[in-house]
Amino acid sequence: FIVAVAKTHPWAKRKAIPSEDLKRETMLLLGTGHCFRDQVLNACPALNRSSATPGSLQKTVEGSSLETIRLMVASGMGITVLPASAVPVRRVNADLLTYIPFSRPVPDRRVVLASRSSFPRTAALDVIRAAVAACELAGTTPVKK
Repeated sequence: FIVAVAKTHPWAKRKAIPSEDLKRETMLLLGTGHCFRDQVLNACPALNRSSATPGSLQKTVEGSSLETIRLMVASGMGITVLPASAVPVRRVNADLLTYIPFSRPVPDRRVVLASRSSFPRTAALDVIRAAVAACELAGTTPVKK
């Protein structure tokens, strides 16, 4: 995971963000029931506790896609947590957004490619596995099968 903030946000010059600090900000997340939202809330327990506390100052605003949320962050509506692999290589909106890593312990998640053992197209799975590995996505570590 990585934190995205507007270039004008007070955190924009920070080198790392403790996950505990997120509870003081307006968070922009995907809608309820989306698995990535659930993963962020599980990985950053401070967000879960804060949003469930009556009278909490922390707010959560929902967006329909990561790209929509990225643009909402750029407009100054709040901050978000993205998969590290979602940080564009060519830094789209580089003049509007800053991506800041978490300080240790860094929250993470596991995404796997799974198939039925009875699936007859093992060559297709090998091609998909090789393509994903060739992408060398930021923030990812391949796990051997």
